[in-house]
Amino acid sequence: MKRSSIYSPEHRVMVGLLRDLRLEAGLSQLQVGEALNLPQTKVSAVEIGRRGLDYLQVREFVELYGLSMAKFALMLDDRIAGAAYRPPRRPRRDQKTKPPPQRPVKEKRARRTS
Repeated sequence: MKRSSIYSPEHRVMVGLLRDLRLEAGLSQLQVGEALNLPQTKVSAVEIGRRGLDYLQVREFVELYGLSMAKFALMLDDRIAGAAYRPPRRPRRDQKTKPPPQRPVKEKRARRTS
């Protein structure tokens, strides 16, 4: 049975690189989707490895992020060769933490005795 490339470790590395390049470019998934005429959900599916890409689709993503395919190929080869590579975490938005909402306490009703 033919193995699909979306289940390979190399595919995981490639989509991780695409995600990192998007974050470095300062773009959201929605902005990428609008630029490439795709729904945001497809961009998300690509980045988590649930959707495969052909060469031309990868090229569209890479060019949007400001790289050439040659540079992308070198970066991808370096990441695949690096066994212990771990992609950087996405920077968190500066949010103030709110305490969880408290439920109002219900008063117990007295039972009627008849």
